[in-house]
Amino acid sequence: MSDMWDSVAGGWERHASFIDAQLAPGTTVMLDAADVGDSDAVIDLACGSGSAGLAAVPRVGASGRVVLADDAPLMVEAAARRSAGLPQVTTLVCDLESVDAHDASFDAVICRHGLMFAEDHGAAVAEARRILRPGGRYAAMTWDSRAANPHLGLIFDAVGEQFGVPFPPPGVAGPFALDDPALLADVLRAGGLEDVAVMRVATPMRAASLEAWWELVPELAGPLAIALAGMEADVLDAIRDRALAHGAQAARPSGDGIEMDGSVLVASGRVPG
Repeated sequence: MSDMWDSVAGGWERHASFIDAQLAPGTTVMLDAADVGDSDAVIDLACGSGSAGLAAVPRVGASGRVVLADDAPLMVEAAARRSAGLPQVTTLVCDLESVDAHDASFDAVICRHGLMFAEDHGAAVAEARRILRPGGRYAAMTWDSRAANPHLGLIFDAVGEQFGVPFPPPGVAGPFALDDPALLADVLRAGGLEDVAVMRVATPMRAASLEAWWELVPELAGPLAIALAGMEADVLDAIRDRALAHGAQAARPSGDGIEMDGSVLVASGRVPG
């Protein structure tokens, strides 16, 4: 899994401002749900290029600390570059289900678009619970349903239609693996959290054009990037044409560009104590 995300680390770093703009509403809700505040110790698991953790820095202030952690070394390197000059920020290479941190060492754990890719969702939440102090808060963001996120789902659909099978295939962890609020809440409870809540937050995606959308999304979606990289040019062209046709139906004008619907789920819970 780390190799897959390393393959798109450059795209995540180059397009960090785009990602942050789309996910800003959800990130604010996630940080609020984790009750991130002054002097807190926070770890951002599956941090990617570090955006959610960096958004926590102003909240924790000079006396707090933020750890940016991911199992993909190139993602952690990108996060380190983006956090250079922030003395309260450190980085760590670790898996969601095995975090190199002492028990009860953090006030808050956040995870933006990482939990759905864990091999064992409940085990990943249980590991977060282990490193949280009594009363500490956990908050995770996942994608809402495929239908609510055409900016991503339509390209996946185009790949599946090309080969006549669903993409990602059944049994393979994909971005919509935790798109059901009830299932997501159950995962947090199974991990040992209480006071569990799930909120839906609109995160529309804006791009300069349909062509810009097509060029951008495959640079960021790890499973998609790996799949497309191995295809012949004529197959890739057919998928592109199909995706653009679908996208034309889903997009609407927005300023000088286009906009497509987007939605995330933010789940949160608390460690007893």
